[in-house]
Amino acid sequence: MLGYVKADKPNMKMGDYEVYRAVYCSLCNALGRNYSVFARLLLSYDFALAAVLCLALREESCVFDRRRCPLNPAKKCAFCRSRGELDLCAHCVIIIAYYKLKDNLGDRGILKKIFSALAFPMISLMHKKAKRLAPDVEAIISESIEAQSEAEENNDCGIDEAAHPSADALGKIFANGVDNNRQAIYNLGYLTGRYIYILDAVDDYEDDIKKGNFNPFIKEFGPLDTPDRIALFSERTGKLLNHTQAQLLDVKDKIEFRRFGAILENILFGGLDKSGMTVLGKYNQDKSSDNKTFIVK
Repeated sequence: MLGYVKADKPNMKMGDYEVYRAVYCSLCNALGRNYSVFARLLLSYDFALAAVLCLALREESCVFDRRRCPLNPAKKCAFCRSRGELDLCAHCVIIIAYYKLKDNLGDRGILKKIFSALAFPMISLMHKKAKRLAPDVEAIISESIEAQSEAEENNDCGIDEAAHPSADALGKIFANGVDNNRQAIYNLGYLTGRYIYILDAVDDYEDDIKKGNFNPFIKEFGPLDTPDRIALFSERTGKLLNHTQAQLLDVKDKIEFRRFGAILENILFGGLDKSGMTVLGKYNQDKSSDNKTFIVK
């Protein structure tokens, strides 16, 4: 996840936002408890989605206690008593961070390489523990990385083939340990992962062309050097995102969440929708906020 998966705060009820923040703080606490204070720096709101989903599906109720934040003792935060689901998500954060750093070490950007090289020894130690505690997640992510590399080495790789490994990985992570409605939960993760992959490819498109990086849209569109080409690119990618979100809506309606349904709906539709409009706004020639490409739930 890359910063696109966050709540649409202005359209979220106050109570739901408090729960959302509490889950985020609980995940932060799980990272500190299982790894170190430095592991907390790896957390972003992207990972809160997986934590909210895990808690939304568990049979037992979720109890939150209010106590002082370990990083800011002057502030009191709500923390969830449930540890199993949050610990699993914390392991997932570490495993993803490890493979992301490995990927950065092969990147052409010198600053990214330097930062990754400095952080890698510490993250590598954390990864050994996460790999031991969450072998299923480790297998899912490592296989996804390998499949992604193979896909991107294929010159004829299109958007469906390129998006599949990441989407499949998120689908498997969402469905990991789930007994009821497993296929629907997998589809929810798959489509979320597909949306994120497409959005990231759109967001990085011009940089990828300049740096010679892989991007599944380059073969179809090439340089965006004319207004017509830019408009075609925006229209085509917007329709892909729109279609993926429509499928996501259909899948979501097939799942009965025990709690937090409104929070998940806000993130998956309001939050992702805003991220999509922000990214596509870079290619919108009139800079209008009236973007009709996306579904408004």
